[in-house]
Amino acid sequence: MSAPSPQEQLSLTSRIRHRMVDDEGVLVHLESDRVIVVNEVGLYIVQQLATPKTRRGLATSIADHFDVELEQAASDLELYIAELDKEQVLEHHYV
Repeated sequence: MSAPSPQEQLSLTSRIRHRMVDDEGVLVHLESDRVIVVNEVGLYIVQQLATPKTRRGLATSIADHFDVELEQAASDLELYIAELDKEQVLEHHYV
């Protein structure tokens, strides 16, 4: 019997602080002092990542919250995850 494959979960790194300012979110990377401004959807994603989430779970949450198709939410999420990875905002966990 083979071992189950690890499941990836994503979370916000502890080196990031975020706040809502008007309709946008502001993320501050504590190590580099970089400031990242995100829109309402981006802020929602960042807030959801306060605790580890799977990509599928996050996409489902986005689809439900913003009333969009799951496939569209998942596709857009993948692009956003790539951007967050470039900014060193995410941690990847395998359980």
